[in-house]
Amino acid sequence: CNTTQAFIQADKLVEGVNGRIFIAPPKGFAEEPGVVYEVCRPLYGIPSSSRSLFLTLSKWFKEQGFTTAGFEDSVWVRKAGEAYDHDLIVSAHIDDTLMACESLQTMQKFKDAFLTRFEGTDEGQVNTYLWCELIRDLLTRTITFRQAAYAKKVLQIYGAWDSTPAKTQLEPGVRLSKVDSPEPAFVDPNLHHRYRSITGHLSYLVTMTQCYLAFAHAELSKFVQCPGPVHLKAAERVLSYVRGTYEDGLVYSDPGPAGRNVLSGWVDSDYASDPDCRKSVTGYVLSMNSAPISWKAKRQDCVTLSSAEAEYVAASMAGQEVVYLRAML
Repeated sequence: CNTTQAFIQADKLVEGVNGRIFIAPPKGFAEEPGVVYEVCRPLYGIPSSSRSLFLTLSKWFKEQGFTTAGFEDSVWVRKAGEAYDHDLIVSAHIDDTLMACESLQTMQKFKDAFLTRFEGTDEGQVNTYLWCELIRDLLTRTITFRQAAYAKKVLQIYGAWDSTPAKTQLEPGVRLSKVDSPEPAFVDPNLHHRYRSITGHLSYLVTMTQCYLAFAHAELSKFVQCPGPVHLKAAERVLSYVRGTYEDGLVYSDPGPAGRNVLSGWVDSDYASDPDCRKSVTGYVLSMNSAPISWKAKRQDCVTLSSAEAEYVAASMAGQEVVYLRAML
């Protein structure tokens, strides 16, 4: 479901310093002596509007018998009971709401109740969500989750659509370093803007579907403040790699009763590989139903004194994500 002008359908936030908002009258309306204008509904552009919508959604879902899923406050679950014959799972990202249920009748009943409270549209079966494409194959019982349209748009923006695809994300055996960064006062503004923009666009690919870009993106992110020509060349190489893999995605399938909905994970680290600070890098991937559902490549916060210590730090980071996912599941 897509909520129409979601913020103004939320209840007014009455808590905290942003609870009451006063504004000047709109253009064309003269100010009246002794009269102030208070915002009665959250408006787009007000910092507290997102929280107002979240609290309104949470209150309504709670009234409908929903509870949050583990530590995730934007995913709600309702077990089968008197009102609904099947379990319902709902997640919301501002005005875009996803609903899942085993019964179409039960889902339609809930949709009607939701759209009675929040004005919006029923978009039917989800095919695209937040620039992501969901492709179902009922014969093979698979779902492909990819961002081909978004990746193509990014490549066209930066003139990489006609480039020759690179075979690796970064140059093999080469690590980016601060040695190649200019002094802050001498950073080329055009290069800086292009580098930051490329890194920002890549971050959405890494977050959603392109798990194999995680390490390359982590390397690029370390130099967004003072990038040099070497760093920009590395960023453009990542784009060339994406040109050859832009249609790739995550394919979820049914592994059979023994492996169905089983959470599996792998974690590793290198040791003191960062040439600037000698910190290690953690990498982990957690999978379910034949494809990754969570992954990360990140420079560790501390300087470890041995490869064993680096492995323990990496295992701790992965363990935190496992606890989060297990609570949700």
